[in-house]
Amino acid sequence: MFDGISLLIKEAMDLNTFYKKNFLEDTSFTTSGLLFVIASCVLFMVIHRIAKWYNLRKKIPPGPIGLPFVGYLPFVGKEPHRTFWNMRSKYGDIISVFMGPKYTVILNDYNSAKEVLCNPAALDRAPDLFSHLGDIGFIAENGEKWIEQRRYCLSATRDLGLGRDHWEDLIIEETTNFIKNIKDQKGAPTDISHILASSVTSNIISLLIGRRLTKDEVDKVQIAIDYSDVAFTYMGPSNPTSVVPGLRKVCEIFKIAGYDKAMKVIRQFSSFIRAEINRHKTSPVFEDVRDFINSYLDKLSELSQTNNKNHYFSEIMLEGNLAILFLGASDTIFSSLGWLYRLMCEHKDIQEKVHKELMEVIGKDGRARYDERNKIPYTFAVLMEAQRFASNVPLSTTRKANQDIHINGYVIPKGSEIIANLWALHHDPAYWDEPEEFRPERFLTDGGTKLVKHAPSFAPFSIGRRNCPGETIAWMEILFYFSETLKNFEISTPPGVEPEFNIINGLVARLSPQPLCFKQRQI
Repeated sequence: MFDGISLLIKEAMDLNTFYKKNFLEDTSFTTSGLLFVIASCVLFMVIHRIAKWYNLRKKIPPGPIGLPFVGYLPFVGKEPHRTFWNMRSKYGDIISVFMGPKYTVILNDYNSAKEVLCNPAALDRAPDLFSHLGDIGFIAENGEKWIEQRRYCLSATRDLGLGRDHWEDLIIEETTNFIKNIKDQKGAPTDISHILASSVTSNIISLLIGRRLTKDEVDKVQIAIDYSDVAFTYMGPSNPTSVVPGLRKVCEIFKIAGYDKAMKVIRQFSSFIRAEINRHKTSPVFEDVRDFINSYLDKLSELSQTNNKNHYFSEIMLEGNLAILFLGASDTIFSSLGWLYRLMCEHKDIQEKVHKELMEVIGKDGRARYDERNKIPYTFAVLMEAQRFASNVPLSTTRKANQDIHINGYVIPKGSEIIANLWALHHDPAYWDEPEEFRPERFLTDGGTKLVKHAPSFAPFSIGRRNCPGETIAWMEILFYFSETLKNFEISTPPGVEPEFNIINGLVARLSPQPLCFKQRQI
């Protein structure tokens, strides 16, 4: 074998002789010689790729190998955030796993999460996470399209009064109806999930489409509720359909796990949004309404008159932006309030402190406004601690590295998917003393009179420029609903029943329904 190789090398030293002997004089060798050259090139490329992979493997974050095709998916369990956190003791703060066929880096601590997620090389959104929702606006875009549309959406909502009187007045109106519905239960054990979901959904929709849905449009409220359920139940960084390309479509075609029904709901919601856009374009009633739809349509009209084609504004993008602004707030609010009400059942002393502060500061007829949250520091500290304790979004939505990222001596290769373990950030003993305890005082300073403004390792709405676009809306609504509920009711479980904290997994960690008692206070 080695003699043959030596002979081949010797002949190759004289290229002219080799060429004449093997190619000109013996044309029969032309094909075999060509195949030899091709095979040699392929072998060289394979060896080069293996060497490159080996060198890279020494630099990438450590982690378990997993199984062929499915990677580590079978082992992440029902609470992948805890699984990744437990792997920290073996692999460190930054670990890598294959989630199906996708190489994924998990960030388990605040410093690495902040450094990576704020890196421009980690700004891209992974392509498959939102693919089942169709046109979903700027949240699924990258590059200039994402920058342009996100900037416009945030600017438009601020210009329309986000966080100021107009929007807060709409929230107050819906919150008043919610309180009335709870009073009608007369303190009996009640699962308020549907009442709360209907109220929150109606509220967010009214903010976006510029009108309140009427009693005759209950079906539209239900479509929006179902859409939110589908979006977050069938989506998540550890959901197999989010990481295996084409799997969602297979499940839909063969009617597996309800994916066919889920797609029907998505189409119904899209039709509802399109109808509202058309209503704004054709109905005189909406000509002077200052809402998000009209603002966007005015921008489209302005661009069309200037013949400016260098933009990404379109009615399809408007439809998607409305959908993501709705999703960015609705399920977060619903889940957060579910956790808060359950936690108040478990911590009666905290519940009473909140009630006392609300009555002393804002009184029976006052409203707890988001921009005046510093006047009720204990109440808002309870909201912040609930976000930390529950970690409603335990794993961040997935990013994709558009360049190699160097972090703590490791290299996150270009094309890697990146997930921040937000639950780990909120339960890291390095930042939170006894993190499994519910303690609002963590977010208070100056003897409990002021809020901690920028707590480290606290990121309920993620980190960096890709953070949740519905953050301000969410805080506003959570504060309104929570404060009005605790002003008017004493919340408890039925006699002899303990609060339950069983989680329904998805992108958002909801609690399983449990009947609670809302006893009206005499105020």
